[in-house]
Order: sequence, then C-alpha cells, then structure tokens
Amino acid sequence: MLGAFMYFCIWLPLNVVRLIWWNWKIEGKENLPPRGQGMILAVNHINWTDIHILGASLPLSHRPWWIAKIEMFLNRAITWWLREMQVIPIKRGKRDTAAMDASETVLREGGVLIVFPEGHRSRDGGLLEGRGGAVRLAVRTGAPIVPIVLWGTENGLKGAALRKPIHVKIGKPFYMSAPSGKIPWDRMNELTESMMLHLAELLPAEYWGFYRERMEQLRLGGAPAPAEPGA
Repeated sequence: MLGAFMYFCIWLPLNVVRLIWWNWKIEGKENLPPRGQGMILAVNHINWTDIHILGASLPLSHRPWWIAKIEMFLNRAITWWLREMQVIPIKRGKRDTAAMDASETVLREGGVLIVFPEGHRSRDGGLLEGRGGAVRLAVRTGAPIVPIVLWGTENGLKGAALRKPIHVKIGKPFYMSAPSGKIPWDRMNELTESMMLHLAELLPAEYWGFYRERMEQLRLGGAPAPAEPGA
C-alpha cells in the first residue's frame, strides 16, 4: 500500500507537468490489455529518464513491475525503495533463475512487467541487438508482449524542460509460442528478432539502429509488419 502511494506521488506531478508544459505525446493506450491479465511491456531504452516517462505514460491501473540490474541495490535504504517500486533485481550476463522465477510469478498473477530487451541504454538512440529474456518469459507464461517505444528522451530532463518533443507509442500485443515451451537457439534468435522488429516498426527510421538493414529489406520488399510468432 505504501509503495502504491509513493508511486502515485511520482506519477501525478509528472502528468501535471506533461499536460501544462512538456511536449510529451502518448499514442496507443487502447492497445494495452485489460489489467489483471499478465503482460510483458517490451521497451527500447535511450536515457535514464525513460523510466519516469514510461511509468507516467501508463495508466495507474497498469502500475508495473520492473527488472533492473542488481548493482542498483546499493544499500538497505535504496533496496527498500526499489522493492516498494516493484523492482526485481537481476544479475546481468548470468542465468539468473531467481529473477526469472520472480518475473514468472508476477506474470502468472496478472501483473504488468516492463522489460528493456536491449539490456542497457543505447548511446546513440538506435535500437541495440535484442536479448531473449522477454521471449522466454512470454513462452513459459503465455503472457502477451506489448511493444512500446520512446524517442526524444535522449535530450534528458533538460530537453523536456525546453519542450523538445517526447514520444511514447504503444503497439498491439502479440504472443510467442514454442513446442513444449522449449526454445532451440535458432528459434530463440528468430523470435527475438521478431520482437525487436515489432519495436522498430513503431519507431522513426533514424532509430532503427541494429535492425536498419532488416527493416529496409522489409520496406523495400513491401513486406507487412513482422508476423506474430505462434499465431
């Protein structure tokens, strides 16, 4: 209960500032599945301010859980704060079964889980090569993946204060599947690329980054948006 109140105390001022000053646009809220259905929000990551922008862009009914590197849990006070903010620590670069189990529990209980599939912030704003954690969670829990992209946040809080445009775009949910829930490495690569192309489809071309060549192939070939794996 305390955590929900603290979250609201951050969410409300940010939305007030958004409405009266910041040039901050949100598209596609209608694409969010109803609260109570577990869902994975797969989001690109440009700047540390993405966390605040994204959290304040979601309706309060979709208060999320987050996955963050364990290095952020520096001391008891910070650890307490992060846990109240529903942050799950993960050991990056390792097979962290505890973090995966905690994330699966959130999804099976109908929670909203935010995953940054690039693993860390992009220095130039372009998409980085995706990682498969979100795919594995989607396959194991049956939860849909909702692609969400942000751009304009590379200017940070200073850019926001100067009313430089910030965009948040929420795409349509899609599902991942694999026989018996087991994903061979080649299938994992295929599913991960498909997830990242769903993100790229929502972004302006200058943010395609690692997926530029693939997106240009799709566009030149007149191909539609990436197919929904398992559909």
